[in-house]
Amino acid sequence: MAAPHYRRSGVLFPFINHWCCKLHHHHLQLWRGSELYAQFQWQPDLPLPPQLDHLFSTLPAAFAWRDSLEFIVDAPHVNYLLVPWPEGITRPRELRQYARLLLVEQLGEQPEMKVSFLRSGFGEDAFAALLNKTLLASLKQVARQHRLRFTGCSTPFSNLLNRFGRTLPENALFASTGEQESSFAFRWQHRWHTVFTLHLPHSDRLQQLETANRLAGLPPLKRYVADSEAGTTYAAENNPDD
Repeated sequence: MAAPHYRRSGVLFPFINHWCCKLHHHHLQLWRGSELYAQFQWQPDLPLPPQLDHLFSTLPAAFAWRDSLEFIVDAPHVNYLLVPWPEGITRPRELRQYARLLLVEQLGEQPEMKVSFLRSGFGEDAFAALLNKTLLASLKQVARQHRLRFTGCSTPFSNLLNRFGRTLPENALFASTGEQESSFAFRWQHRWHTVFTLHLPHSDRLQQLETANRLAGLPPLKRYVADSEAGTTYAAENNPDD
């Protein structure tokens, strides 16, 4: 008897694309792994969702819900804060609400914000990232509209800090740098010390780092830089005196 013949009906495990959309000060970028697949200039005077639709119109045809999508959101689309842990607060939920109040004091308005703490210990001053909930809903809608599996939002700092595992450096300058605007977070004696964003349009990256270090009032620190617009997710730069 002849052996049975089974006809292949297709690929059992088709290739899956893991897309990453990065929102920066000047650009909206779509990455596939380490490849910059598409990029458009962000128009701050226009609504963001139609601009994202234009960016995602470049996607190749694919099976619905096969590919995944994450967003990496940087300033000015996200706000970074150093949030002191006040006396009387006993729960992270209370500290998140306090972070929202601090942002209201800075912005003079009260948008609904999602608060995430970046590698911050209980009872210590916290490094917080605050994302407008309306923007978050728009990002999720973009994923649904293009039938991509939404895997979440992060910041360049999230990915940078994750490189260190469970133990962060005792003293360090962490930065997310861009062409016009850069954000900085400082650790000093194992604690978050200072967090701020600077508009430095005519400075190169080294000048930005030196300026930020002086403004923080700290001695020269070891520097860890995410230049996400250029696609560099992690870089370490020694002190100028090393």
